Amino acid sequence: MRSSRTRAERDATTVEMVFAAVTGAVLAAAAFLAVASPVMADQAHGTAREGWFTAAVIVAAAAFCGQVAVTLRRFERRGRLRGRLPGPDGDEFPGATGRSATESGTEPGEGAVFPAQPSQPGRTSPDS
Repeated sequence: MRSSRTRAERDATTVEMVFAAVTGAVLAAAAFLAVASPVMADQAHGTAREGWFTAAVIVAAAAFCGQVAVTLRRFERRGRLRGRLPGPDGDEFPGATGRSATESGTEPGEGAVFPAQPSQPGRTSPDS
C-alpha cells in the first residue's frame, strides 16, 4: 500500500499541473496565431482559408498537449530523483521512510523506526 503524500507534495503537484496548463495554453495560442496569420492578414481565401484554420487548430492542440506532457514528465522525473514520488509500479515511495527513535525524542529500542505522524493530533491520516 502506498504512503499518503504530504500536504506540501500535494500542493507542489497542483501548482505544477496549473503551470503546465497555463504554459501549454500560452504556447498553443502563439502556435495558433503563427499558423493562422495568413488568414488574419487576408492573404488566404475560400477553401484555403478553412485549411489554414484547420491546420492552426491541429498545431495548437499538439503544442498544448506536448507542452503539458513535457512539463509534467520533467516534474515527475525531478520528484522521483529526489525520492518523493512513487516509482513506475506505484507501490512505494522510495524516499519515504519513518522517523527513527532518536528523531522522535523517545528511545523504546535500539534502531526503532516509527511511522510518519499525522499532521494534527487525534487524526489517523492526513486525509481524514
